[in-house]
Amino acid sequence: MTIYYTLTFGILVTEMIIFGLLVLPLPSKWRRAMLTFASKSPLVGKALYVLKIVFGFIFVLFIDTINRLQRIDGSDHEGERQQHYDYSYEANLKAKKFYAQRNLYLTGFTLFLSLILERTSTLVLQVLKREEELENLKKETQTTTDGHKRVIESEDQYKKEINSLKEELKTLKQQERDYETLKKQVAQQAAEYDRLADERNALERAAAGNSEVKKDL
Repeated sequence: MTIYYTLTFGILVTEMIIFGLLVLPLPSKWRRAMLTFASKSPLVGKALYVLKIVFGFIFVLFIDTINRLQRIDGSDHEGERQQHYDYSYEANLKAKKFYAQRNLYLTGFTLFLSLILERTSTLVLQVLKREEELENLKKETQTTTDGHKRVIESEDQYKKEINSLKEELKTLKQQERDYETLKKQVAQQAAEYDRLADERNALERAAAGNSEVKKDL
């Protein structure tokens, strides 16, 4: 196997390992840390850029392998039409066909797995992002719930204070009515006292006048 097909096989094994890590039931924190590092690291970005170029060459190898298989199939059909077979030529042709098919499967699976790996990593990143949003939403909901409970407790306390103030207001109004009643009673008693005092003064003046008349007589 030539060096570029050996490198293609190494890339295929690496893709299989990365895909296995993505689908393993790892803790969310570990997976999030791995994918965050992979998505934000400049070294990983450069490596992905180089891999895109490499996958371009692998695609060229894939097309070349298809053309080679077609040529081998054409040569095989021409050999079948001959009357005398060259068994060494046939064995060499079958070996070339076997290697071409192996290279076709190798490059094809490498390209296919690269697409699957990219899509899987994108889906995993979206899932982790939604999980993080869900956790933040739960925290916000918990905060809102705690705030709502505090508001309800404050409302109950305010209602108790309002009821207490209403009771005090009723008491004050009753005291005010009692004061007004007492004030009226005092005013009536004062008026009655003034009337009685006036009558007394009048009687005293009348009694004093009668005594003076008797002295004159």
